[in-house]
Amino acid sequence: HSFLWRMRIALLPGGGSHFGGFGRFRGRDKGGEDGKPARSVDGRSSVVRRGKSQNPLGTRSSFARGPRQGSVPGTANNRSLLDILGLGPGGMDSIVPGAPLMAQSLGGAAVIDFGIQLVGWAFAAALKTEKFYDLCGSLAFASTAAMTYASSARLPRQGLITGLVCTWTARLGAFLVRRVFRDGGDSRFDEVKHQPGMFLVYWMLQGAWVWVTALPCFLVNGVASQSALHWGDYASMALWIVGFITESAADYQKSAFKSDPKNKGRFIDTGLWSVSRHPNYFGEILMWCGVAGVAVSMNASPGVSVAACASPLFVTFLLTQMSGIPILEKMADERWGNEAAYQEYKRNTPCLVPRLVPVKKQ
Repeated sequence: HSFLWRMRIALLPGGGSHFGGFGRFRGRDKGGEDGKPARSVDGRSSVVRRGKSQNPLGTRSSFARGPRQGSVPGTANNRSLLDILGLGPGGMDSIVPGAPLMAQSLGGAAVIDFGIQLVGWAFAAALKTEKFYDLCGSLAFASTAAMTYASSARLPRQGLITGLVCTWTARLGAFLVRRVFRDGGDSRFDEVKHQPGMFLVYWMLQGAWVWVTALPCFLVNGVASQSALHWGDYASMALWIVGFITESAADYQKSAFKSDPKNKGRFIDTGLWSVSRHPNYFGEILMWCGVAGVAVSMNASPGVSVAACASPLFVTFLLTQMSGIPILEKMADERWGNEAAYQEYKRNTPCLVPRLVPVKKQ
């Protein structure tokens, strides 16, 4: 599932303007007579915005929470440790100072993401271990999603998409980390972990995978004014739930199958694996289609919608064309290709999209 499993096999021996259209304001946000920000409704949507700024690309500190008495937003004495870490209202402004909100979301996520990969590589290279790889990948997903949300307007859609990304990250990250420590490592890293330069390439590739895959989340968290949640968001969330259940069930079924000593050396053809040879990958693709659907439902601009779709397209290409399905299919053919039972299973079972009605065994 992780980028480790999708990219490393192919590499190891053997094997201008910011996005536009962030809400066209037809009204003005005016402060109340008591000096507090007045609640204002975007003329294009039913979203209630907070704060004084009309600039939908402004930083969170300038529009979401008015400045505190006696302090100046963005100054050193107004930044807490949470801000510096990216978790406060002005957090991303500390990482990408003075930039519009969208630039802070995208740029700040990149800084955090690749920073985590660099630190993880440094420790892993020094200890000559790959056990931190999946852990750092999961940490990068969760950190970038949470930090961009913390610096956003914290609108319902932003909370929704951040929650979807973090939920997926927590489940899959725990599954992968547990598997690595259970198996004692990964033999395919035996050589590269002794070559710091090449080892760094793998970590940076994981950083790129994280940023592109989670791009819809960064885009949504980078838009200050949005339409209210509607049927498009709910349909996308339903798609994500179907994908989450599919991937989780497939992973559990395969883990249980492999843990049974009676199945040693056998291929799995039961449960979801009886209707698809790679149901876990199908579930993952559905999930990221759902995440991208939430971003498209924002109706920010054509540019944002197109950029959001890069995530499921990238995940699908990675799994079906590069180092996901092709590598696993090759390994399975080498192992069971001469078995009549496997040949029948491969002939009757779709590679990715599940067959609604499984073929009965003769």
